[in-house]
Amino acid sequence: MEPKNYNLDHFKNLASLAIADGHIDDDERDFLLEKAEEFGIDLAEVEKILNNPRESFFVAPDNIGDREEQLSDAVYIAMIDGEIHEKEYNLCVKFANRLGLTAKDVDEIITLSKKLMK
Repeated sequence: MEPKNYNLDHFKNLASLAIADGHIDDDERDFLLEKAEEFGIDLAEVEKILNNPRESFFVAPDNIGDREEQLSDAVYIAMIDGEIHEKEYNLCVKFANRLGLTAKDVDEIITLSKKLMK
C-alpha cells in the first residue's frame, strides 16, 4: 500500500471513530487536523471526510505495527479529555476487533497512555 493511501485510510478510520458519538469536539478536531497535516492530507479533503463520515469506509492496514499505531491513535482520541468513558472504551474495542486486535490490546494502550499523560 502506498504511504499516501495508507495515511488517508488511517485518517478516515480515526475520523469515523471520532464522529461515532455524533459530534467532534474541539480537542478531537485539533488532533485530527494535526494528523492530517502530518499525513500530508489537504484541508479540503479533511473537511470532505469530516462533513461526510458515512461515505468513508474502514480499511485495516496489512501489518501489525500499523494496526497498533491506528489503535493507539484511536485510544488517544477517546482519552483526549483525560479519561475513557464506557462508550468510548467499547468503541475502541470494536475498532481493535476490526483491526484484528483485542480488548487486551486496548487495555494495554490505555495503561500506557495514562502513564504518559502524568
